[in-house]
Amino acid sequence: MRRLQRGLGKAGIVLALVLGVGAPALAGPSSVSTKTYKELTEIQEVMAAGDTRGAVTRLETLLGEVEADSLDQALTLQTLGYVEMSREDFPKAIDYLKRALGTERLPQNVVYNVGYMVAQLHAALGQFDEALSFAEDWFKQLEAPKPDQYMFMANIYAQVKRYAESAPYAEKAVAATDKPREAWYQLLTADYFELKKYPEATRTLQRMVKLWPDKGAYWEQLASVYMVQDDRNHALATLKIAFDLNVLEKESTVKSLIQLCVMRGIPEHGGRLLQAAMEQELLPRDETYMEMLAQAWVEARERERAVAAYSEIGETFNSGEAWMKVANIHVDATQWAQAEAAVAKALRAQLDDDDKGKAYLLLGIAKVEQGEFKSGKDALRKARTFKKTERSAGNWMNYADEMKRQSDWLAANR
Repeated sequence: MRRLQRGLGKAGIVLALVLGVGAPALAGPSSVSTKTYKELTEIQEVMAAGDTRGAVTRLETLLGEVEADSLDQALTLQTLGYVEMSREDFPKAIDYLKRALGTERLPQNVVYNVGYMVAQLHAALGQFDEALSFAEDWFKQLEAPKPDQYMFMANIYAQVKRYAESAPYAEKAVAATDKPREAWYQLLTADYFELKKYPEATRTLQRMVKLWPDKGAYWEQLASVYMVQDDRNHALATLKIAFDLNVLEKESTVKSLIQLCVMRGIPEHGGRLLQAAMEQELLPRDETYMEMLAQAWVEARERERAVAAYSEIGETFNSGEAWMKVANIHVDATQWAQAEAAVAKALRAQLDDDDKGKAYLLLGIAKVEQGEFKSGKDALRKARTFKKTERSAGNWMNYADEMKRQSDWLAANR
């Protein structure tokens, strides 16, 4: 509303608009009387001095004196409307301007301009349906609409959720201006999203990230519209560029970038990006993101990095589960001593009963594989006390007995 007031608050401009309909002539139904012209001129001086209250008082007096349904009355009402506009009393301004139009005495070009003003005032008050009824008539009489005028119509239609009608106006406004306006592109993009015109939204957002590359939100929206079209490669490339430009604003967007990397079969790239994001403090180095980092290294078969990430989780957050994952990585690599050490740390950390059973089972396996049959079976006996590991522990105990017999036979026959 302040923008509207700034454009209309000067008393001199207001009266010039009112009196610009023609030179004073003899009183009559289609001309302004000398008396009214003189009074309006004096009121202009009052307004120029900043006394809008005094101007309103004199205009109200004049309104009671002029002939009904005359040009004098129309001009007085119009002037009252503009004065109330300058005072930011928009409801009163609307009432006066509508009454001026209702006299049907204003010249046609003035009718259109006053109608436009009423439309703007309704829009400023959030009364968009009322604004549209005046704006449509006003726009029809424009021979060569300007970009701002196209955009005014686009805004009004968008506000009443008539996006299919808003978009063409916004397109013409954007195409007709030499200097790109960010808010116009935003409205056009919003129209396309509402209409599910994703290719058009893509092209507009591609233009926006070139014009305003430091606005992370536009990169995120572009990636989003690629995802809607199931174009994950372009979505990933878009987010990667934004990440490299250091303009991503949302933690969730950076997270999505990492997940996309893993989904697209480049987990190593995702791991490196996640590591960089934490180093740049775009993401916290908390348990959730450290787990994501470790999993990315696992997917990338970067065993040492995965071990380092899970070990950091275990040490920092006293996570027995993380140490168990370290142990499993070592088991897969048949690194039994390292697996045993990791399980020992897991048992000293926080583990629920199910995980404790798995830990004792894994500890027993690691010891048996290293030829430590007695301590291995001790661990396996503990694993048998947990329901979920009872059977596996029993099988491994039988295996341990067989391995012990073979070991003893070999020792005896050397």
